[in-house]
Amino acid sequence: MACPVRIRHLGKKFGLTLRSALKYGVADTCRRIAGKGKDDTLRPGEFWALKDVNFELEAGDALGIMGVNGSGKTTLLRILNGAYTPDTGRVELRGRIGALIAAGAGFSPMLTGRENVFISGTLLGMSPAELRSRFDEIVDFANLGEFIDMPVRNYSSGMTVRLGFAIAVLGQPEILLVDEVLAVGDIAFQKKCYERILKLRSLGTTILFVSHSIGAVWSICNKAMLLDAGKCLEYGNVEDVIRGYEEKNFHNNLLENTGDVASKLAITKTGNENGRTANEGALPQPTYACNYGGTGDILIDSVKIENEDGEQVREIPYESGFTLVAKIKVLKTIDFPLIRYTLDSRHYKFVGVIDSYENHYIIRNMEPGEYSIKTKILHQNLRPGTYTLNFAMTERSIGVHLVFLLNACSFVLLHPKDRFLYADSNAIVGLDSQFNVERCEN
Repeated sequence: MACPVRIRHLGKKFGLTLRSALKYGVADTCRRIAGKGKDDTLRPGEFWALKDVNFELEAGDALGIMGVNGSGKTTLLRILNGAYTPDTGRVELRGRIGALIAAGAGFSPMLTGRENVFISGTLLGMSPAELRSRFDEIVDFANLGEFIDMPVRNYSSGMTVRLGFAIAVLGQPEILLVDEVLAVGDIAFQKKCYERILKLRSLGTTILFVSHSIGAVWSICNKAMLLDAGKCLEYGNVEDVIRGYEEKNFHNNLLENTGDVASKLAITKTGNENGRTANEGALPQPTYACNYGGTGDILIDSVKIENEDGEQVREIPYESGFTLVAKIKVLKTIDFPLIRYTLDSRHYKFVGVIDSYENHYIIRNMEPGEYSIKTKILHQNLRPGTYTLNFAMTERSIGVHLVFLLNACSFVLLHPKDRFLYADSNAIVGLDSQFNVERCEN
């Protein structure tokens, strides 16, 4: 039996500006009239929204399509739905297609929900008799009731999505295209949608499902694909693709966050936070591009992370130890110094602390000079994500910061390869635990 979906070397490009898009659109139209076809080269002012994408799906397959915003997911679905024509490659689809790519796409806002059901159903290939026999089921599934005779322009986004999804899935499509629009519905409707999708899959419908929800992709799909900048980075195993998608997000957050300290410091030798000059007896004070402060008794040269082999890294394997290395310059004798790091996650501040005194490391004093402070993290149960460390030093008898540096360094904690973590992307730590389930006897 032929595959319902076969994609070969698919490519689509767009103009970066309206002017370039119009210019090349006219040029491509003239080429087609002349029988030359489209220009498959990338011209100035264009970019590839999709580039050399290949896959094929059997009946009953569900493909989860993941990627950060702008990776080409919706462009791919719109090509499969016929809204866009590809610039390169071939698209082979066999069977009736049901699509829900954008809330309200294809609906006429001036017409009622009832009228839009018959128009949209006809466009999906349903006969008038089939639409009449399924009409009550569509209205019941969408939970619209008496609102079915109200103009669609007066529908909420949730009502529009419910109606669009009901039409798409109750027409028994052989191929179903679903974009992220399901996130608009309430929880009860989402549950009903997922149940319907799983039923369609069991009946042999091939599903292409675009979502940022790792739980939804993991639950519904038996295959997955990771897109990035229009290219397929990974295809196949769902859990491997989800790991790749999450770590892509982690690295994007890392790039938006911090780099090494040296790139953030603009050190001046002539001033301090009080505006005095070194000639007036003030200690030389660096000016930091990030959040920096303190009394000026200590200067920071660098803060970095090393792995267990002593190599500087920005990626840490799951449950692996690592070492924080801070290089400082002490300008004035410090009695009983305290060293502290605090840990920030993407969503929360100060979720962890590392303190020299709390860890029973006592320093009586630090004379002026240069120091390397190594702090080895022995056991950590952080969940995968992006984390940032803040560095500070104080003196026990003085309740102010001698120096502090926020966003001193950051790192990505990677997914484990031997298990799949999906429960909650906002969670910070995992607690070791044992489960035991027993049936209670009456």
